[in-house]
Amino acid sequence: MSDNFWDNVEANTEQEPTAPAITPQESETVFPIPPVAEAPPSSFQFERRQKRYNAKLSDFDVSKWDSENDAQELVDWFNQEYTKQGGGEKTVQFFMEAGDISNFDSKSDAKTILALALGILNGNIEVDQNGNLNGWEPGYNPQWMKEYEAGATMWAGIGAASVFTLLTIFVLVSGTILAMSMLDEKEGEDWPTGEAQIVYFDEWVETSCDGEGGCSDTQYAEATFRMHCTQSAAALPWTCGGNATTDTTAFFHTYESGFFEHAPVAYIIEKAAGEETITIAYNPNNPGDVDLRPGFQMNWEWLLPVLIPCAVLLVIARNPNVSVKEGFVSIKALLRGELKV
Repeated sequence: MSDNFWDNVEANTEQEPTAPAITPQESETVFPIPPVAEAPPSSFQFERRQKRYNAKLSDFDVSKWDSENDAQELVDWFNQEYTKQGGGEKTVQFFMEAGDISNFDSKSDAKTILALALGILNGNIEVDQNGNLNGWEPGYNPQWMKEYEAGATMWAGIGAASVFTLLTIFVLVSGTILAMSMLDEKEGEDWPTGEAQIVYFDEWVETSCDGEGGCSDTQYAEATFRMHCTQSAAALPWTCGGNATTDTTAFFHTYESGFFEHAPVAYIIEKAAGEETITIAYNPNNPGDVDLRPGFQMNWEWLLPVLIPCAVLLVIARNPNVSVKEGFVSIKALLRGELKV
């Protein structure tokens, strides 16, 4: 031990205990300070919310995507972010092979690479040790396809709305014709009947075959009828039937089998084949208007032009893949110029 005072002071100073160092503790404040993000490359800006990346090609400083140098912009950004996650850097060739791109020369190729990069960064696509991708299908791009799918959905809605409108008009017209025919048939229910002479009658069968060897027969018939009618005064009803006299007036009626004929071809063949006369109903106020099948009759096939379009309308209205309402909204926007084609 030294007798020098300063020696003792210096020794005591070195042995004097110091205050414990203050180590930083994990912050428990209500408002934590967010980390400072690294500056993004070029003019690129992206959002990262809840560890998810969202990016568009317009976020990159590239005016035209037509070379591998442009693709390198996407890959450089990807490598910058992927290495932060502990992944290894990838090359342009890696992305081109994964995206089945033989020559990078279009915006579509850029969208494919960006979609793959976003899928890997967001964990939707896994890269194993051999560089193989799990959860990626070449040619399928969930991000950029959305706008195309939206456009396709819009045009599908417009098409559905257009077809819906045309079918509605067709149903209204055909329904009106059917209703008028039914009223006329109801009106002729009480018409008187008379014997008409069969001036001409012919029937035949036509056979049609398809390319697969199937054939079908269709029955046809044609006939001409003549009625002799008398009228005692100009304002009185006509009376028809019987043979011609000096006081009778002849009215001719032609029948040709077809879909819209009131009398089916089978009925005409049954009543007229091999006969000289046929009983028909006539309008007493106008014998030119006749009913070859007397009484109220209903051809159920006449309902087909109404029922089939109604069924199609129901299918369109209940189709979950298209919206007729949205289609009408899009048509309205197109007519106003609010929607660009």
